[in-house]
Amino acid sequence: MKNIADQKPESPKKRRRIPLWLIILCLVVTTLAVAGVGRHYFLSWKERRLVRAAHFYLETGDAKMMRAVIEKVLQLNPNNVEAFRISGQALLKEGNTKAIPWLRRAVELAPESVEDPLALADASLRFGQTQDALKVIRDTEGRAKGRADYQDLAGRVNQNMGLLAEAKPHFEEAVRLAPDNPSYRLHLAVINLSSDDAALREKARHDVEELSVGTPMRAAALRGLIVDSVRSMHTTSALAQAAELDILPEHLFSDSLMHLEVLHLVQSPEFQTRLTDVEQEASQDKEKVLPLLYWMNGNNLSMLAKDWALHLPPDFVSTVPVRLEIARSYAAFGDWKRLRFFLADERWGDFDYMRRAFLARCYRELEPSDVNSKATWVEAINAAAVNGESLLVLARQAVQWGWETEAADALWQAVSKSNRSGEALNALCQLYFSKRNTAGLYRAYALLVDRNPTNASARNNFAVFCLLLDKEKEHAMSVAQELHEKDPKNPIYASTYAFALFRLKKTSEALKVMQALKPEELREPSVAAYYSAILVAAGQTDAAQEYRQLARGASLLPEEEKILNLVQEVEAKPAPVTPFVNVQPAPLPPASVKETPAQAVSTPAAPVTPAQPTPIP
Repeated sequence: MKNIADQKPESPKKRRRIPLWLIILCLVVTTLAVAGVGRHYFLSWKERRLVRAAHFYLETGDAKMMRAVIEKVLQLNPNNVEAFRISGQALLKEGNTKAIPWLRRAVELAPESVEDPLALADASLRFGQTQDALKVIRDTEGRAKGRADYQDLAGRVNQNMGLLAEAKPHFEEAVRLAPDNPSYRLHLAVINLSSDDAALREKARHDVEELSVGTPMRAAALRGLIVDSVRSMHTTSALAQAAELDILPEHLFSDSLMHLEVLHLVQSPEFQTRLTDVEQEASQDKEKVLPLLYWMNGNNLSMLAKDWALHLPPDFVSTVPVRLEIARSYAAFGDWKRLRFFLADERWGDFDYMRRAFLARCYRELEPSDVNSKATWVEAINAAAVNGESLLVLARQAVQWGWETEAADALWQAVSKSNRSGEALNALCQLYFSKRNTAGLYRAYALLVDRNPTNASARNNFAVFCLLLDKEKEHAMSVAQELHEKDPKNPIYASTYAFALFRLKKTSEALKVMQALKPEELREPSVAAYYSAILVAAGQTDAAQEYRQLARGASLLPEEEKILNLVQEVEAKPAPVTPFVNVQPAPLPPASVKETPAQAVSTPAAPVTPAQPTPIP
């Protein structure tokens, strides 16, 4: 074995060398990696810089530059949430309903955010999309209910829907969370102006009057006082407050319309002069044309609205919402020939379904046959079927015209084809109930129960309609018994169960169920109808008379009227109970029928428009 010291070192020529190509490859890879990382950081820096610039242009009101910058941001990153927020806020400042999709996208990109859904709900409320605002509020409640701005917004949404009892606790909580916020205090005080408590009303009026003097909230406070004065018929106060509001530096065009509203209400001699002034103001600003036309149509001034609109510059009346209000003006005073001529060569884009609906109305009014009217209405339905909102708007218009069948057609289409089928189904229930259509109620509630099998109120109502129409009596009996056993103290469920027993000729059992109720519960009109029928069937005609009279105080379906008329005949001329058992009975709908959901369609006080301005209080 050789000694290590004796070994000769290897010649440098024999050492392994790293290939040149490998060194070059490593250099290239390293360079590309550094360049890639550098590019990523550069693009991120550029994106942030552009977002800051967009914020600047938004704050300075340079909408054109802001849009150009946002376009560049989205080219760099199509999912930049801040770009959607800024665009939504800019469109909101312009009063453009296109703000809604931008704000909705921001919510989708930042699902844990609280500010984004609140901004979306606020914008939806502003543009009259109350149901959408309500849904967002409910979806956000879990993570936002401890915030004062959430509580205030929830209160305003409920208030806008006419749900004052639901709105008040939200306003109270907002004030509790932020007692120094004058806006929250004002909202609570305004809602308390309609309280039944005189002392609370007086305190609220004092609070609102205090905020109407020398505070940033003075315009909003005056609006609340005007509404209260009109409601209380204090017309002198309403006139003074409206005049004061109309001259404030911060007054809005809607405040001028509110002043007109008061002048028109009290038939003031100043009305015509003020209307001329407002028309002149709107003639100089195309953004004010639609609100004024909308207000005039809603206050029986459609002929004046049409005449004024026809003298405006063409570009002032070129938008679809304005064309729609002009069409409503023609329709309001029955000028069907001119309306048909006005609509014939028009094309309204996404809202062409409304043009076709008005054409269908023209054909209905002008032609002896309804062939063209029906065909054009089908065209309107098909044009609206692209989204649920269009079908709902079309249905509301049909309800306004008293077209029950056409409204139902639009709503059933919405139920089957749109993403707002729940709202459409609730609207169908309300429509059929308002038109006293028991067969329609049966069909709508069958689907409602199928979709919401745990909804006790809906199940109870469906059982009632089954019994009224002599359908599925055994099933109705089973449902009524189950609900009564789960909640035996509920007089509505008890009366439904008793009526089911009565329909199955178990009169004594039915009477026993009813007599377990309290006297004041038996005197409720919706319960009294059942009780009067069962008493007559049991031979107690004298006792039935009082309850029959009470039942007349409730809303009656045709089948209900039939049974109460029979009760009256039996009382007048005693007869065997047998005929009563053989007729198709018709109890009053239980009180829960009146609990049709708040989304239901009803005839609007003002015309429905796809892009209507925020109505004045």
